[in-house]
Amino acid sequence: MISTSCQYRLLTGGFNAKRMKTMKLKTSLLVLALLFLQCSSDSDDVDMITQNQQTTVNPPTSTETTTSAEPTQQTFDRAGMLTFWADQIILPAYGNFVTELNEFNNSISAFTQDPSATSLESLRQQWLEAYGAWQYIEMFDIGPAEELYFKNRMNIYPANVDRIEQNISNNEYDLDVSANFTSQGFSALDYLLFGIADTDDELQQKLADQAQNYNTYMVNVTQKMIDLTTSIHTEWQGEYRTAFVASTDNTATSSINKIINDFVFYFEKGFRANKFGIPAGVFSGGPLPDRIEAYHGQTYSKLLSIEAHTAIQQFFNGIAFTDNSVTGLSLKAYLDFIESDISDKLSGRINAQLQAAKDKINELNINFKTQINQNNTEMLLTYDAIQASVVLLKVDMLQKLNISVDYADADGD
Repeated sequence: MISTSCQYRLLTGGFNAKRMKTMKLKTSLLVLALLFLQCSSDSDDVDMITQNQQTTVNPPTSTETTTSAEPTQQTFDRAGMLTFWADQIILPAYGNFVTELNEFNNSISAFTQDPSATSLESLRQQWLEAYGAWQYIEMFDIGPAEELYFKNRMNIYPANVDRIEQNISNNEYDLDVSANFTSQGFSALDYLLFGIADTDDELQQKLADQAQNYNTYMVNVTQKMIDLTTSIHTEWQGEYRTAFVASTDNTATSSINKIINDFVFYFEKGFRANKFGIPAGVFSGGPLPDRIEAYHGQTYSKLLSIEAHTAIQQFFNGIAFTDNSVTGLSLKAYLDFIESDISDKLSGRINAQLQAAKDKINELNINFKTQINQNNTEMLLTYDAIQASVVLLKVDMLQKLNISVDYADADGD
């Protein structure tokens, strides 16, 4: 990550003495004058160096004011920001996600032991809880998550229903091969919990019938999700967290550069395009309502998008995952540090546009499929509001932070 400190340069110059006639008195006066100027110059140099000693400080809060008129070279506490991200946002979010997945697994066991409308409803509700928890970690596609193709195995939608049915039918499949990435994760669970039958009674019977293998497949998919998440969480708790916090340089592979790129990429692709643009037909010339998140459950697409938007706002503003009253160093704080002398701050404009996008989401039908089929214009307007945030984050913010985009861009800004 780049240093945002102001740099000062001491400009020095010489002077030329006019040639003078060789006179004893004038020569003596000249020597005395030069000695006086030399001493004065040395004293000034010492003062200037002292004033420009480098210090590392946190950005001022809204109540702090600068009272010193002397220039001070400052740097942003990038290690402190990485530490807050790791300890107050990423690790707690992963821990919560592991808990919710295990609770979902327990709900499967409860349903298997006593299949009923009540246990099915509890199973679905816990699936939604886990799905909501996922929205807080999907953006962190870095380190062990990137190595395991985590997001591709957890939330590619729509689900490949034909592949799921084939796997269930022959009961021979390997969830670690890329061909099965679209037949596992939350979208596969969405199909199993809502899409394998026309009525809840029939669906309940199919899940309860062990001979049909639907329940077995759900158990295996869930266990794979738990295994992957636990592996990543364990690495974050150990050496990876240490390396992540220590990587403060301004390079393409440093932690800050990578995680900010991942954040912007997720906002542009995972959030803007996948949740809104593709279903609304922005990239295809016509609406594709079957591409919404949680398609088979349908009534959850809006809830999940709002949860994802909350996660985005909290990360940008440095709000702790477990206690929303706790804030720390963040992208907002970093931008405010850079623009300490600017009243119309970029962070304010970003937050305003993020809120404008959230307001548009809140106006949509709870079922995105219904929204697209009945009034896709509102879906497109919501996409436009989100797109305005993309420009602020991907163009304006990255320029301020002196970070280059590290991913291919096919649809422009």
